[in-house]
This record gives sequence, structure tokens and C-alpha cells, in this order.
Amino acid sequence: MYSMKPPPENEIFISPITLASINTTNYEPAMKIARFHCNCKYLWLRELHGLSAFMMSNSLMEKIFWSIVITACAAYSIVNTTNILKEYGAEATTTLLTILPAKQLKFPTMVFCPRNPDFINYYNVLEDMYNHLGYMENVTNFHILQYAMTGFGFDNANGDTFNETYKEKIRSYYLKWRDNRTQYEMFDFMYNKNGYTCMDLFQTCYGGSLTYNCCDIFQPTYAMLRGRCFRLVDDYYQNDTDEVSKVSIFFNNMTSPILNSGVLPQLVLYNGDSNVEVGIYPRYYLNSNDWNRVRYYQKSMILLPKSDGCSTDPIYQGKFTCFVYKWLMQLIDQYNCTVPYYKYTLPYLKDVPICEPDVIVDNFANISLTPSTIGYKCTPACSRIENTVQLTTSIDYDPDPSYMFRIEASFTYLEYEQYKEIRTTSTAGFISELGGQAGLFVGSSIMSFVQLFNSIFIQLYKLLRNYCNKKGIRVRLGLYKTHPTEPADKYYERDAALSDEPPYPLATIIEEEEQNIMDADGMLLDAGEHLEAIELKSWSSRASSVTDASAYWPTPSVSSSEPYSTISEYPEDVKTAKLVWIRRDETHQQDKS
Repeated sequence: MYSMKPPPENEIFISPITLASINTTNYEPAMKIARFHCNCKYLWLRELHGLSAFMMSNSLMEKIFWSIVITACAAYSIVNTTNILKEYGAEATTTLLTILPAKQLKFPTMVFCPRNPDFINYYNVLEDMYNHLGYMENVTNFHILQYAMTGFGFDNANGDTFNETYKEKIRSYYLKWRDNRTQYEMFDFMYNKNGYTCMDLFQTCYGGSLTYNCCDIFQPTYAMLRGRCFRLVDDYYQNDTDEVSKVSIFFNNMTSPILNSGVLPQLVLYNGDSNVEVGIYPRYYLNSNDWNRVRYYQKSMILLPKSDGCSTDPIYQGKFTCFVYKWLMQLIDQYNCTVPYYKYTLPYLKDVPICEPDVIVDNFANISLTPSTIGYKCTPACSRIENTVQLTTSIDYDPDPSYMFRIEASFTYLEYEQYKEIRTTSTAGFISELGGQAGLFVGSSIMSFVQLFNSIFIQLYKLLRNYCNKKGIRVRLGLYKTHPTEPADKYYERDAALSDEPPYPLATIIEEEEQNIMDADGMLLDAGEHLEAIELKSWSSRASSVTDASAYWPTPSVSSSEPYSTISEYPEDVKTAKLVWIRRDETHQQDKS
């Protein structure tokens, strides 16, 4: 049916298995060529200084020289890099001090409190007491009020100084007076409804040459252990320098109706912030009939939260927030209750009950002295505004009998100091230093490591692929084109591919479309010739060799996963297919027709 035609004598055939020529006198052995490893396949070699020179060195002395150079440079680079990492990890900092001008400065929240907590409309209070207790001597009434003030958690009321018998008697009077009202309702009645007002405390307020309504710029508040106070509104600003825009405040003549024989001894000044809490430190005492001059100097602190020097916890953000919080927590831990004036102003006290008066009165010494004896060690906020206070006091030689206290306050200049803590080694600087060390001594960059990891990944992939192929993973039988009825991407099991049976019937005929290329293992045809047909005749385990010119045995490698591959690691184990073909030139085709 088909006739055999041996290859022409003037053609040199290249074996598909060994890639070796029949005439091997002028060629290197194929296996030697196949096992040669070229260094150029490592993409990262030229990315490191000296490494390519080491790999391409032809003598031992050159390799030793480059090894010493590379090792020395790498070691020095590692030492420097270690020092840079330690410095960056230690977060070494420096402080940048800058004096910045401003068009306006926010005034400190000045809080004014009478030294004693008995500034109330005591006529209304005594009338309510009379309705519940009937007529009693004023001394007894005042002692009941002192007991109530101390029971609210206010200092200087002296309600805890009575002996135990008398204290118990006063307590019974107080509970009878309170009747069905809660402790907070009693506090609200005495201080919120009958406490002294803004108009009772302030006489006149000036902002430079402008006159203000004091009640427009001051609002009521409560200070820890002090009582009812008034604070400057949070959005008050100084818009000009010193005397031009200073705040001048005059206070009315006030008396202490219950304590200190009716004389108000002192007025207390706190410099707070936007938070509602007002602690007991620091404070300044203003004496009656004195001229008081306060000068502020503002500092902006921006610190790094790297140590115990500052905190970003919300509890520490205000000037007094931490102090008041820890005092209240101490009170809650010991007595499981809190004071009434902070009950509904601080959210963390929402579910805490208010202390009964006897709890606070009987333990007032411990409650009031706890901050002084144990301290609270409050850490300042990392980002904060500090106002330095310089207070000057002198006798008012020209007093006006219409006022009792007088104070003037202002910033000297519309400028502030900014203390900003910065790292000596920033993230960008750290990266630059690392890059400089690597580039100067080693010559590497991020791309060097990318190429190195890429090469490692490729090598691992190849090793894994070869391992899987040897373990019987399904591979493509790439030598033969499949029959048109078979899918083009069909895979065959390795065991089936190496069996004595072909993967499809022997009678299958594979048509070749290209005229000048034979698809059976990449053999080329002569010009003018073309392949008419290929027939699979039989399967054999015969090793690859071409000795007989009358018959030709192409040897495909079915062990390779790459299509049309002709290289095999073990040629003696490769199953070969015997192909029969016929070559016809154009003249033969015409004669036949």
C-alpha cells in the first residue's frame, strides 16, 4: 500500500533523542551539551556588584579575590544596616522649637470659685427647711446646711467636725428635711435653683475698651471639692496685644452667710480647658481689695506617643480630666457611689448611685485628702495646649467700694511656642539610608530581590513539575496530533502513554496541512516534496539509533510534558512508534494522475 523511501544520502539527520549527528567527529556530544548550565539564566546575577565577575572568573585566584571583596563589602553593609535598624527601632527623637505668630489666641478657660461653698440664697433654703422642720434656731439650721454641703462632697463646710452624737442628731434633722426627695434633688434645690448667680458674683467685665455683659461670657460649673463656680466661655479669643485687648473683671462685694462670720475671705482662680472637669490643682487665691495682674504665655505641645512621657488615652486629654476621673474611681471603689455634682455631667457615672450624706461626712477626711496623700500620676496628653501663668499681686491703693476683687488678664504678645517632637530618622530617611548602604557596598535594590525570588520560584516550579511527571501525573502526549474526533487538549496518563498499545487505533490517518513540514517529531522535507500521509504501524521499545538506511525510526518522547519535545533523560526507556510514510514530488504526482 505504501512504499518506503530512505532519506537522501546528502542529508544529515539529527536524532530526535540525543540531538547528536550521525557524523559526530565535528560536534560535541549531545548529552554534554544538554547538561551544560548557563549562568545567564539567573536573572539577578548582574544586580549585585562583583557577583557576576565572580561567576565569570576563569581562574581560582580571581574567584578568591572577588570572594574576599564581596564578603568584606557585604559584612560592612550588614554592620551599618544593623546600626540603622537599631536607631530606627529606638525611635530617637529631637524637639523642634518654633515661635509662631497668630492673629488671635484662644483664652484659657478661667474658672472663678468662692473659697467656701455656702454661697446660696439661704433665705429660700431656710424657708423650705422651716416648712419641713418647723421653727429652729439659726445655729441648728446652719449646722444642718453645713452637714448637707459636706454630704454633697464640698470642702470647707466643716460638716464633718461635729462629734458623733451631735452629728447623728444633725443627720436625723437633714433626713427629715429631705423628706421624699433624693440626694440629687436636694443638691439641685440648694445649688442649681438657689445657688448664687452670675449677677451675684460679677460686677463689670471689660475686653480692652469694650464693656461686656459678664453673664454672656461666663457660665456656671462645678469644681472638684470646691462648689458652684463660673467659667469663661470656651470660644473667647484675644484679638490684639496685651493692654489693648486685656480682660478686666470686677467682682461684687460678697459675704459668706454661714461660714467665716459672713466674710468672703478669698476667691479662687483655676485655668482650665474645654473639658467640664475642674480639679483642685493648680489654683490661685485672689484676696479682697487687691489688684491682680495675670499674664499668659501659650505653648503648643506635639509629642510622639513613644514612651510614658505622654498619652493618647481620652482620659488624659484634658488638663483636669485624669485627676477628677481617678478621684471619682477611688470614691467608687471604696464606697460604690459618687458625688451629685458630677453625676449627670460625666458619662461614665451614668449607672453609679449618688452617695448618701453620712457616707461622705463620716469619711470626708479620707475623701478630700486622698489626692494629696497618694497622688494619681496623671500622664499629660501628647497633643495639648499649655498656658503658662504669671500672676502679679499688689495692694489696690485706690479701691472702689463698689467691688471686692479685681483681676486683669491677657497674653503679652499674639504668638505662641510650638514644641514639636520629631524622629531623627523618619520612615523616608530610614528607607533612603538602607538603600544607600545596599547600593554603595552591595549594589542591590528592591528589583534585585524581586528577580532573585522570581528565579527561585521558577527553579522550584521546574523541580516540582519534574517530580510530578515522574510520579505518574498526567502529561500531554505531544508528539502526535490527535484524531479529529478527539479533543485537541486531550491528556493521557503516563502509564497508558508508555504501554505497548497506541493511544488511538492503528488505522488512524493524520492529515498534514503544511506542505513542507512533517509534524512527526519536527523532521523537515526537501523543497518540492510534501508529506502525503503517516500511518502508525506498531509500537516498540527499541532504543533510538539509525543504522539502516532502508528504514527510519523516529523516536518521540512521551515522557515529556512539553509538546513536540524530542529530549529524553533516559532514551533506553522511551517507547517509540514506527512510522511509515511515502514522499512524492510533483512529477510523480503528475504521472500518477
